[in-house]
Amino acid sequence: MQLLVHITNHEDTVNPIMKKLAEAGFHGATIVDCEGMLYALNQDSVDAPAIFGGLRQFVNPGRQQNKMILIVLQDEDIGKAIDIIHSVAGDLRKPNTGIVFSMPVTRWEVSKN
Repeated sequence: MQLLVHITNHEDTVNPIMKKLAEAGFHGATIVDCEGMLYALNQDSVDAPAIFGGLRQFVNPGRQQNKMILIVLQDEDIGKAIDIIHSVAGDLRKPNTGIVFSMPVTRWEVSKN
């Protein structure tokens, strides 16, 4: 099992990714609001260097939070799920598109309905 994590500041890609994951039979994904380092540093008005506040406004004015998709999948399903993310989000090697990575899951418990 692996935890697949996709973080993006393009909110418009999140619902289409979730829909395609569901259509592919992947369920149990979670969406979490998150913020990046640059935003967090800018919020610390006491210690943050002035350059960070100006840089954030220049790079992405008004952008406060990102979206993070979390989903635990079988090892063999990771590639297919990443292909789905790429089909909606595009090439993540391009600037300002997001990040995707996976990590091993060593323990798993889930409630049964």
